[in-house]
Amino acid sequence: MARTIINNKQVFQSYVLTTAKYDFSPYEKRIMYRLIELAQKEIEGIKLKDNLRKIAPTNFGREITMPVSDILKDEQDKHYTIAKAAFRSLSEKHIEYEDDEVWSYTPIITAPEIKKNSGSVKFYVFDNIWRCLLDFTKGFKKYELITAMKFKSAYAMRFYELMSGQTKPLFVLLEGPDGLRERFYLQGKYEKVNDFRRKVIDVAKKELDESSPYSFVAKEEKAGKKIIGWTFFPVFYENREDPALQEQARMAKVTARLQLENNVYDYLKFSFDFKSDEINKNKKTLIEGQNRIPDFMGFLGELKKGARLAENPKGYVIGAIKRKLKEI
Repeated sequence: MARTIINNKQVFQSYVLTTAKYDFSPYEKRIMYRLIELAQKEIEGIKLKDNLRKIAPTNFGREITMPVSDILKDEQDKHYTIAKAAFRSLSEKHIEYEDDEVWSYTPIITAPEIKKNSGSVKFYVFDNIWRCLLDFTKGFKKYELITAMKFKSAYAMRFYELMSGQTKPLFVLLEGPDGLRERFYLQGKYEKVNDFRRKVIDVAKKELDESSPYSFVAKEEKAGKKIIGWTFFPVFYENREDPALQEQARMAKVTARLQLENNVYDYLKFSFDFKSDEINKNKKTLIEGQNRIPDFMGFLGELKKGARLAENPKGYVIGAIKRKLKEI
């Protein structure tokens, strides 16, 4: 099976998944990373331009199609042995949710089907799982997709998620509902603390130290003589961060005035009465419109009449640009 080449990108993941309790294999984690990537594209209104990856709405959620090779690292999987095991195992796992009003228990994916001739897999994701992938109400983590996909150990993947972008020391208990043992579903395994550190923390740290922009130094925390958890001090290797993503982050801090063409900026300001802070607030949409919509100035001119009649003229302009970008 051919190896799929992917472009790096910054992926945003809900803390709901970053801190969730589960035991995934590296291949199951890669399926989850792909789902998060696709969900992020949908929420950003990015139209998928290839026929290999598809998101189709259904009555209960989404139908997902993607190449099986998307979950591989450097392996060949000619008989789909790895893929079948990963999709079968993930389809048997559920996310359990409960609050004061509702309890739910939902499979993460369902009905996986591999088409061997095309090397693609199709499966379904329920609505509440799809929403969970990008539920930012409790905050989010961001990480580099390629870096996350290349780890061999699922423990390295999870520590990478925890430490990515972390700037302050992070204390995590070993035991308890939010402890590492329950988060990683390791109840009954590595019961000696030294074994837990050697098999889980040290394995993750070794991989992160070798190839990740984010790693950590772990300090044991004790109650008396008993080790109760660790404080993880973040370590950042700037030279390992993707240069393209560094540039994206740098440009995100630059005001729209320096990124938009002068005539576009002035037209927004004087013809639609945009204030500078309003242009900056919408600069991602405006810059993408400028770069992707042919004759962007002419397109803006066509919006004048509609904006005059709209209850919220500026919202009308931004909405029209977003709609046009989805069509391209």
